[in-house]
Amino acid sequence: MAFSDISPIVSVIALAVSLFTLWFTILRRGTVRSTHPSFIAFRYDFVGKNVPQAKIFFRALLFSTSKRGQVIESLFLRVREGSRQAEFSFWGLGDKDLIRGSGLFIPDTGVATNHHFNPVDAKTLFIFSQGSYSLELMAKLVGRDHLVSLWNVKLEMPAGVFGSTIARETAVFYSWSPEQRCYVASVEKRLGSVHALSDTQD
Repeated sequence: MAFSDISPIVSVIALAVSLFTLWFTILRRGTVRSTHPSFIAFRYDFVGKNVPQAKIFFRALLFSTSKRGQVIESLFLRVREGSRQAEFSFWGLGDKDLIRGSGLFIPDTGVATNHHFNPVDAKTLFIFSQGSYSLELMAKLVGRDHLVSLWNVKLEMPAGVFGSTIARETAVFYSWSPEQRCYVASVEKRLGSVHALSDTQD
């Protein structure tokens, strides 16, 4: 085959590669993904109100599947346990100083930080009772009408962690074990004040 016959083929291949590179790096919209949370924790916040606020927080890397990046408008947890379902959409993030989540740019290199969630209904106490919990992390991206599910995990709450009182420093930590491919639960308790459940139900 003569060089003159190969040249047009090479040109077409080079053009195709250039167009693919343009689409992959600039034009492709992509979406947001999340790594498996390295840990998930359940505890309560005491913020000077009559009702303690249930809190679920975790650490994970959020990243964009496209070079152009993505903007998260809001992030929240769908929490299910038995017949109960609650929306934890009061969102805070940060490693040291916790700030209110109100939009977050996610580059293709990702953002790794802690994410904290409280129930949207601050007047009702959500009790972390013994049972099987399903957590689904949902994201609303700017310019998208539909929600994006980033992950869904199931956790078992041990018995007797939160009884007739809620201890300020009591928390249940679920640490991910890559080898066992599951979360391992541990309960941390330190000296601190308590809040009686009966006081919140009057």
